[in-house]
Amino acid sequence: MNFPILHIPVVGDGMVIALDAVLHVCISHGLAIGLMTMIVIFQTLAWRGKGQFWASAARSLLGPLVVVTTSVGAVTGVGIWFLTGSLAPEGIGALIHLFFWPWFIEWFAFTAEVILLLCYYYLWNRLITEKPGVLAAIGWGYVAASVFSGILISGILGFMLTPQGWPWGRTFAEAYFNPTFVPQCFLRLGGGMAIGALLALAWTAWRFKAPAEQRGRVLRLCGLALLFSLPITAAASYIYFSRVPQTYLTHWKFAVATSYMTQLPDFLPAANTAAVLVLVLAGLAALARSPWASRLLCIPALLLSLCMVMEFERVREFIRGPYLVPGYMQANQIPLVEAQALAATGQPLLPRLHWINSSGTLPPARQAARALFAANCGVCHTESGINGIDQRLAGRSADGIDAMLGITERLAPYMTPFVGSEQERALLTEYLFQLSSDYARRAAPAAREK
Repeated sequence: MNFPILHIPVVGDGMVIALDAVLHVCISHGLAIGLMTMIVIFQTLAWRGKGQFWASAARSLLGPLVVVTTSVGAVTGVGIWFLTGSLAPEGIGALIHLFFWPWFIEWFAFTAEVILLLCYYYLWNRLITEKPGVLAAIGWGYVAASVFSGILISGILGFMLTPQGWPWGRTFAEAYFNPTFVPQCFLRLGGGMAIGALLALAWTAWRFKAPAEQRGRVLRLCGLALLFSLPITAAASYIYFSRVPQTYLTHWKFAVATSYMTQLPDFLPAANTAAVLVLVLAGLAALARSPWASRLLCIPALLLSLCMVMEFERVREFIRGPYLVPGYMQANQIPLVEAQALAATGQPLLPRLHWINSSGTLPPARQAARALFAANCGVCHTESGINGIDQRLAGRSADGIDAMLGITERLAPYMTPFVGSEQERALLTEYLFQLSSDYARRAAPAAREK
């Protein structure tokens, strides 16, 4: 453990990374790929003589897209690097060493995206009448760069769930062209196109000022794009999850519904089916050129598509269980080889945590216990807050907590085993027992009032 381990209190690492990542994915896929593709299609239709109202529709969407993608989209993208680099430096370091060239090329693709998007926006007024073909070429160049960027990142993200034989063979091809690489490419591009078509549909239904016949034609194209994208996304999703090991998929419902709704096994499949039905109805309403039906359905369809993005990201992150990279590194950033060596020899973990600051106001034993908690548990649990360990262990005895630390990987398939010596386990047990006892004392008055 050569890097400092930082954890976000109360809210937790996972929640902060998830909020940033979901927002970035919705912008980078739904807007930067999907909506921008719709804009370029509109402008190309105007260039091919299908009516200047297509150019008006494209221009009305272009301004907001440029603002959101170059501000919120760019900031959240950098935010992912900042958060994961700070909270999971060992994991990110390993991925950078393995995927240096795809990430290096992806940064050039991203730079090309920004340049082409700004050229498309700032040259619009000059080229739309004089050289619309050149403007369309710039737009399609941007679409190609954004699709290429999405494909590049899919191999890396797929590797984190399905590294296949890489932990043994250690070849780049095994890592990058993993079993979920191809379906994830289609899933991300198809899903992004569906969200982009929905956004264009909503904008046209609510904001586009044009005669009814022209607005109907724009709605119809948005509906076609949405209905075309949905089967691709659904098929890619099915193939993607069919290639995920079954041992991971067994707890996908728990990943989304958590323990509160796991007694309703049919709830999530039914909810997903209903969400897809709403999306299809929104596409059919637009295909029928019905502005009022499109207005009625586009908002719930957009909200449900956001929920489905959140569900996919949550499942993808959660089901790989106790691993950051299966077969190589645990979720707590301790490589499997190191964890197994420590377990076999009974050596302590603390000497390997070079980032511990021995100065401070806490007693050395409590400071060491906090470091053990941060290294073993902090990636998923806060001390007190979301998924707080104090509430989880409230009412447990010290002996019970010690026993649980010895079998964490058997208590739940997604929990990492404790890494450290017997003395360190006793130290952590005492620390966790103190946290849970403090929580129980705080909760007792509230319980009596009820």
